[in-house]
Amino acid sequence: MRKNNRQEILDTARKLFLQYGYNGISMRTIASKAKLTTGAVYFHFKNKREIYETICHEALNILNRLFKEGIDARETSPKKLISTFDSYLTFYNEYRDYYNILMEYKGEFLDTEDPDPGKNEITRRTGELLDMMAEVFREGVSEGTFRDLDPHTVAFFLSSVTEGMLQFKKFGVHNTIGRDDNDFREFMKVIIGKGIQKQS
Repeated sequence: MRKNNRQEILDTARKLFLQYGYNGISMRTIASKAKLTTGAVYFHFKNKREIYETICHEALNILNRLFKEGIDARETSPKKLISTFDSYLTFYNEYRDYYNILMEYKGEFLDTEDPDPGKNEITRRTGELLDMMAEVFREGVSEGTFRDLDPHTVAFFLSSVTEGMLQFKKFGVHNTIGRDDNDFREFMKVIIGKGIQKQS
């Protein structure tokens, strides 16, 4: 076996999932395109679902890192919250394959009635992003910068607005209404500045 077969499988599968969708490929297809035997693929992953979820975890690792770097690089609570919007935008613009796969996971698997450990783990890790935002908001409340609102509700709202904006961007709605990323960033600053910031 080649030294880095596992990563080769993931890289190949990521491209195939994006091109054909989760249901459009098989373990055999992944093996063939990766120039490996089917047995070599099963050596590393028990099934196609595990490959897909591993790619989702890679995506969340990237997003988690972007969040931490953005928050750590800012000094004030409002700027730290805005940095999470920037992190989502960087993830969308620079890691589009991962963004698309993670969004497909949310749509394809999170609506099923069949709970499984992988799904719960991805949901939990997505919640960690909201936890980071909530912690920044909590700090702002204790500093007297933000109004005393529920931190997780604020995080959920800001994250939902950002994800919705990115979905519209993906469909080209930004161009249709004549708005760009900076327009939405400025709007997020208004929401944070006038919506949740304590007024003097």
